[in-house]
Amino acid sequence: MVNPPAPAPHSVPVPSPGHPALPEAITGFLFVKIPLARRDVQDPMHQREDTIDQMLRSQDLGLVVGWGDSLGERRPDGLRPPAYIRIDINAYDLHAARSALRALLPTLGAPVGTEIHYTLAGHHLQDIARETGWQLEQIV
Repeated sequence: MVNPPAPAPHSVPVPSPGHPALPEAITGFLFVKIPLARRDVQDPMHQREDTIDQMLRSQDLGLVVGWGDSLGERRPDGLRPPAYIRIDINAYDLHAARSALRALLPTLGAPVGTEIHYTLAGHHLQDIARETGWQLEQIV
């Protein structure tokens, strides 16, 4: 009896046509920070992350690998409410993925103050959504 192949580890993307699974195909890691306090659109089912993942995959730009709320400052009552949601992305083309995200995020209700974090040439940078548009490659 022949055993079926073992499933791929969770840290490796599942290969599919147009979506390479080898680490060398991923040209960069980036994450998006969306402020929660000023978020206009509630997203209890995390459809935003799914929409981002679908867009990245459909354009062969990468994939969402995780997300979650990050805690803010401690309040006087001792609670630390979520301050923002973070979406982790493995990008096959870092520059094209950033450009596509900058176009998509406002349509998903991401407010001013939304940030896209990434590393270029060893420098930690971010694109920041401002009232006047995106400020690119800001040093963190």
